[in-house]
Amino acid sequence: MVCGVPLLEQTFKLKIEEAYHKLKNLMIEKGCRVQFEEQPRKIHFKQGSLWGISPKTAKKIISADLKEVEGGTRISFSSRLASSWKNITLIGCAFAFVLLVICAWMATDLTTFVATSEPSFWSWIFAGGSNVDLVTAKAFINLTWGLTLFLSVIILLEVLIVVYARSKIDVVVQETLNQLS
Repeated sequence: MVCGVPLLEQTFKLKIEEAYHKLKNLMIEKGCRVQFEEQPRKIHFKQGSLWGISPKTAKKIISADLKEVEGGTRISFSSRLASSWKNITLIGCAFAFVLLVICAWMATDLTTFVATSEPSFWSWIFAGGSNVDLVTAKAFINLTWGLTLFLSVIILLEVLIVVYARSKIDVVVQETLNQLS
């Protein structure tokens, strides 16, 4: 482990230069972009997309360190989710949570208003003078509760996507290791 990131290592019966070029070509074929390289010892790739939701498609940084060993080259990989992918997920969840709280507050407040006819923070939406359209108010309350439920499901799905993407982040590396063998 390096900085809490698990490493995948494998030794190949290739000279370091050959292993480096073969690795680089395989990763580029998988849609990786070279972010940094120090030939033939290190290479870092960006792979995936901000909008990716699977371990294979989520935006990540893959680092490979190559070391000459007796009989070949040892390649050590580490993968981590890109900070931009994590940030957009976090911002989206925070925004969804704020909307969820507002919808729940609105629905609760309007439910109380409909039951008691006492003016409240959100009652202005339906209190047009002395007439209150109860059918529209109840439909709006149901809509806001529905949005609250929808946003809760979205947040839960985002959390599950992050957990899943992190748990299987090395899928591209595993495929590459299998092809290098």
